[in-house]
Amino acid sequence: MRQPVPPMHALLKQAGVQHGVFTTSLALETGVTKAQLTTALRRGTIQQPHSGVFRVSGSPWSWEQEVMIAVSLLRGVASHRCAARLHGLDGFADAPVEITMAHSGSRRPRSFLAHRSRLFNLMKPVQIKAIPTTTVAHTLVDLGAVVSDDKVEQALDDSIRKGFNLRWITETLEQLRRPGVTGCGALLRVLARPDRRGPIPDSTFERLVQRVICSKGLGKPERQVLVRCQGQRKGYSIDVAWPEFKLGLEADSELWHWGPRRGRLARQRHNRLTAHGWEMIYASWQDLDDPSELIKQLKLALQRHWVATGSTCDPCATQ
Repeated sequence: MRQPVPPMHALLKQAGVQHGVFTTSLALETGVTKAQLTTALRRGTIQQPHSGVFRVSGSPWSWEQEVMIAVSLLRGVASHRCAARLHGLDGFADAPVEITMAHSGSRRPRSFLAHRSRLFNLMKPVQIKAIPTTTVAHTLVDLGAVVSDDKVEQALDDSIRKGFNLRWITETLEQLRRPGVTGCGALLRVLARPDRRGPIPDSTFERLVQRVICSKGLGKPERQVLVRCQGQRKGYSIDVAWPEFKLGLEADSELWHWGPRRGRLARQRHNRLTAHGWEMIYASWQDLDDPSELIKQLKLALQRHWVATGSTCDPCATQ
């Protein structure tokens, strides 16, 4: 017959799932008494970083553990930049611990950021790494209160690339769009940007490159143009291109094209496109800081292809 698990063992096992963190209420629900908690503290089995919040001694310190401690202390949820990091959204790898709590909450945050919300009871958090976290859609709305519109767009693009539905995001925005809710305006402005039509770019860099091109008076290119070379079934997707002139522009990013394992494939891709009449130009982050040389190369290439094709539309005269 299986022996019953001692309450303290069950509590420590549950804490292991929660990054080594548990609360007094969880301990009592598990069957551990306050006297047993006091004994465990005296023996050094557990530590008490805040009133009512404990961590298992020897559990590894981590950013997630700090978030769990903050969430447990304030009875809140991970939100804003913290939630974006937990969801793995682009641009928030170094996000701080940031929590949303009930507006009537009495505890005052100390070593982390906290927001009070009158709509806290209406939230439907999800569990990310065992941490209660605002949904992706709610997170995108919240981000507008603490970061720039461009950062909101970066997170929005990445969430769509990850498969989250734009309609669900906009419906959540409308539900939260009321007086006192900050962040809605930023997401509304981003969604209203005219150049958001068409496929979502593979990276933020790709979108920024296209905006630089359009701001300099060049003909508006197409995004994610599929080119099938002879003998290919899937073809190659070019970041930004003028298909009429067979001119392509790629974001020359190590992350996407020139990583240690992708160099050979990238060169093969470039050679095949060139063999099929395509001219490829590559842009880097430095070109965004000073785009004059990149724009000069693009203008020369577009004019050359314009003359060669006999097109009636001058791509360098299109605003």
